[in-house]
Amino acid sequence: MVRKLNLLVVSSRLERKRELLRILDELPLNVYAAGSVEEADDALRTHGINVVLCDERISDGTYHNILALSIYSDPKIQFVLLMTTGGPEERWKARQLGVTEVVDARFEPTDIELTLIHATRGQTPAMHAAG
Repeated sequence: MVRKLNLLVVSSRLERKRELLRILDELPLNVYAAGSVEEADDALRTHGINVVLCDERISDGTYHNILALSIYSDPKIQFVLLMTTGGPEERWKARQLGVTEVVDARFEPTDIELTLIHATRGQTPAMHAAG
């Protein structure tokens, strides 16, 4: 039996969260959702999260808060940032902080799928079979 990855979607934007959950529904993942720093912290502590997919800004903080929680929870967690603002310099800074991948917030479903395949390379064969 192949182990599924546990993915946490962190977004306080209902439309974005719905779209991501729809895209992720087809992939071999256990998907959890959070809309705040507190909810994300709870999910990170209780669900053995492998990948975080996070908006740049959420209702009570930014990706910096969630990134710090994920690094504290498990430094091996892959962190994918959905960036709405900022250019190449901001993307570079995010990577320096520990972000694994940066995706433009105006993404297509295949952008998310390919980013997750890239971010999770070597973690589970099931993710790659889905691509």
